[in-house]
Amino acid sequence: MGWIILFLLNRVYQSPILLSLYKWFKCIYGQINHTTEISRLLYTPLSPFKLYRIDKSISYSNVLMEENFQLKESICDIDSIKDSIIQKKHVSVDLHVNLLNALQVIYASNQLLNSINDSISTKYDSNNKEHEDKLLQLWNKLIPNKSLQSRVTKQWVEIGFQGNDPATDFRGMGIQGLDDLLFFAEHYPAHARSILEHANDPLQWYPFAIVGINITKFNYQLVESKKLQLYLFEYGTDERAFQEFYCYLFYKFDQFWMFTVMEFETRFNEFKFIVEKELMQQKVKPFSMLIQDNLQIYKDDKKLN
Repeated sequence: MGWIILFLLNRVYQSPILLSLYKWFKCIYGQINHTTEISRLLYTPLSPFKLYRIDKSISYSNVLMEENFQLKESICDIDSIKDSIIQKKHVSVDLHVNLLNALQVIYASNQLLNSINDSISTKYDSNNKEHEDKLLQLWNKLIPNKSLQSRVTKQWVEIGFQGNDPATDFRGMGIQGLDDLLFFAEHYPAHARSILEHANDPLQWYPFAIVGINITKFNYQLVESKKLQLYLFEYGTDERAFQEFYCYLFYKFDQFWMFTVMEFETRFNEFKFIVEKELMQQKVKPFSMLIQDNLQIYKDDKKLN
């Protein structure tokens, strides 16, 4: 039932006509009950879904445009924003703590987007030792028993880069593209190597690293469009939560590709549609939780056998 409400709300926010009608309805309802939408949402303990609705309410409010802008800034006075919303939305005293807690989570989600934007705008620099070290770590994590012949070599194609120098492949997503690949390889090396093996299969081939960079872009777009917002409110608003979902996407894409090998762009668009639908239905989870679920299923199967 919850995902149906979420679906309907998203349709409302995507349509100027429906949004106007929804605002009119809220206004009439509020006048009858002497409440505002934000106040009503704050009356009971905060849940990810309520945080999502409060965030939407602030984002689309005509009278909270300044507060919405401030919450997206790198530095802001959350207490001041809280006081302003209290005054404009007539929030009762007993709800002030809930409002402050909600604003802190919303602000943190906006800071995550700011942080990702900074990483994307940081271009890979071959003269930067930190960048170069990360790239070499990626190779060593994915193919630990094989050394690179040199920094610029055709060997990079083995892990899915397009040419002799991976630096050129990070142009679109900056250092974030490398950070996400390295996170997957460092935290889930067995899964990353298994997926690399699938990617290098002659019948199911796809460029592992390039797909990883495309997944970074898709994940970023989900954060930017706030389609990942409900997930973040449930599992965390920091970079770890973002990168856990990156690993989840990579794992799911590999499974999807193995069953639907065809032209990459067409299939990747289909994959994105499926993910967005599952986000709406709240069927997604951090990769670490997915692994635990699969492990439990494996243990249960062993018991039955």
